[in-house]
Amino acid sequence: MSSQARPVAQAQAQNTFKSIPQAFMESVERLADKPAYFVRGKDGWEATSWTEYGEQVSNAAKALLALGVNPGDAVCILSYNRPEWTIMDVAAMMIGAVPTGIYWTAAAPEINYILRHSQGRILLAETKAQLKGIGEQAENMRHLRKTIRLDGRVENPDQYTWASFMSLGENSPGLDAELNQRLNDIVAEDIALQIYTSGTTGLPKAVQISHRAIRTESDALNLAFKPTPADRYISYLPMAHIAEQCGTIIQACDTGYPVYYAKSVTSLGEHLPEVRPTVTFGVPRIFEKINEKVEKQLSKEKGFKGKLIQWSLQTSKDWYKESINGKSAGLVLNTKKKIANRLVLDKIKHKIGLDKMRMFVSGGAPVSKRVLEAFTGLDIVIREVYGQSENCGGATINIIGATRLGSVGKPMDGVTIKIAADGEILCKADTNFSGYAHDPAATDEALRDGWLYSGDIGYFDKEGYLFITGRKKELIITSGGKNISPALLEQDLMEIPFVEYAVVAGNNQNFLSALITIDGAMAQRFATENNIKPEDVLKSDQLRSVIQASIKKVNARHSRVERIRKFEILPDGFSIQTGELTPTLKIRRAKVLNNHADALEAIYKHDD
Repeated sequence: MSSQARPVAQAQAQNTFKSIPQAFMESVERLADKPAYFVRGKDGWEATSWTEYGEQVSNAAKALLALGVNPGDAVCILSYNRPEWTIMDVAAMMIGAVPTGIYWTAAAPEINYILRHSQGRILLAETKAQLKGIGEQAENMRHLRKTIRLDGRVENPDQYTWASFMSLGENSPGLDAELNQRLNDIVAEDIALQIYTSGTTGLPKAVQISHRAIRTESDALNLAFKPTPADRYISYLPMAHIAEQCGTIIQACDTGYPVYYAKSVTSLGEHLPEVRPTVTFGVPRIFEKINEKVEKQLSKEKGFKGKLIQWSLQTSKDWYKESINGKSAGLVLNTKKKIANRLVLDKIKHKIGLDKMRMFVSGGAPVSKRVLEAFTGLDIVIREVYGQSENCGGATINIIGATRLGSVGKPMDGVTIKIAADGEILCKADTNFSGYAHDPAATDEALRDGWLYSGDIGYFDKEGYLFITGRKKELIITSGGKNISPALLEQDLMEIPFVEYAVVAGNNQNFLSALITIDGAMAQRFATENNIKPEDVLKSDQLRSVIQASIKKVNARHSRVERIRKFEILPDGFSIQTGELTPTLKIRRAKVLNNHADALEAIYKHDD
């Protein structure tokens, strides 16, 4: 290892608390020439060793020191997933600064808000367009000392290219001692990072997370997942989200598995067969898309082959119903499962790149029961996890040998959870956040007597598995005084094959309604099969009748007050750009209801 990185690795011996940056340097020393990360080049995946990675982080850290970044200063990062994101993040933590991610889909007003609110000293940005709005707000950005461009040329003295920024560290060997001291000065209670919540309502809050919290979270994940340097992780979800930071940065630094940086979310299907990841995090929409693609391909198989495929899928589902919690499925079912794997399932998994996956983790929102069961048919278990930025992203988890489909598992190591009288989930753990920056009132509301008031509603079953039923603030109170959580109802509606998203409404009304968006590919296929012009399909009586019949089946599974009486098929889908989806594809309910107020008014105006 070079002399530039070696002094930093020695710092932990003087401090009994091992921070994630210190764990990173241990991984550098331990793994040396083994691959730390991969990027997709013209000729395939190109590896960077842990030794080189350590030098990159050390040089970036010294460059930040050269620019006068102090402990506690915010270092803002606005980019898609790429190594420079992680290098800057770890470098900032290493010197006691606070890495602050900004969603790469953020519009100029949100970018400017986060820069001002965090008093960001440094900004790492990917494109010229991302910097345009900042220049227009220069008078309000005097705290921002320097910006670093990942792509393109610099345009003023306050900008650096990535190469010129890194050269500051490479040419500053005299800063090794200060870097070593900064790393050694980190204490557990110091703020390690802050997450600006994507938020389904209002302005994002700055969730401040301590070094103790991320250290504790990583320890708990190590017990749950048992990751090793032999694992492979693919990074594709927004890095500004705590879950992706846990996978791409915190866990990778701590345990040493290599990270593969996807070119984009849409490239995931292309990358999976190339990478064959063993541990990866996802959100429900990703799993739904994978399932739709697989089901479409398998439905084309007819005759004996088609029957063999369906037998194999059902055999695997039956096997997991018996064995998912570590019990034996019995000799007969075990034998049938081995045959199904050998003849069909292993080939399907290999084709889509999931044949090596041992921990496929989902969070952020519930995955539908239908999709969960469909994946068990492929011999893949999606392990749902529950958490939020305010408790480092993970509080409960389903693990191998202890999984219940539809639940979010049991509390992780060191986490205590209780259910309040009104059903709210309360969490106590060292992973709880330190507070919201510049917002003591919101902090006091969320943290009381050591408990995090999550705002989520749920319950434990008899075996101790936690189930989430909705958000406290999203409860619909009908004109008859009934409290209804829309989340599970919406989940059922989104199991209807044509439905992409569904939002249930009915606050202060005497019945529930639903705003529905239709999957574009399925709509086009329906139009072709029914001789409907593509531009007319969403308004067609045929499609409406199919949706109506499906909603009738959903209603049959719910009580009378929870049934959907009317629905509207919206002409356009929800998107991040319209503000109706968060960057992790969760629905912003208030935004949807506001954007489509006219449609709702028409529904309730003509109450029959």
